[in-house]
Amino acid sequence: MNQEMNFDERKRVRFEATIDILYLLNLTFLYVYSVVSPIFGIIIAIILKSGSLSERAKKVGNTCLIISLICLGVWVVLFILIIVIAALVGTMAGL
Repeated sequence: MNQEMNFDERKRVRFEATIDILYLLNLTFLYVYSVVSPIFGIIIAIILKSGSLSERAKKVGNTCLIISLICLGVWVVLFILIIVIAALVGTMAGL
């Protein structure tokens, strides 16, 4: 049952594997960049959700939006914590 593939079939399989790898790298870039820069993730999510015709791209946009909003919340909480800790240290140093 396991027949030898001809040259064209091997090229097609290799090409499809390359496309899959590039797609996964693109997704990884979008998700990581959504964590690092939530504003970029929100912009990309809006573009993908509103301008895309495929369901796959809309799902990617939805995931970028969720990741960005979570990370934006984390960034805001960390910023507030840094301000509170700085104020506490400032008042302790004043005593």
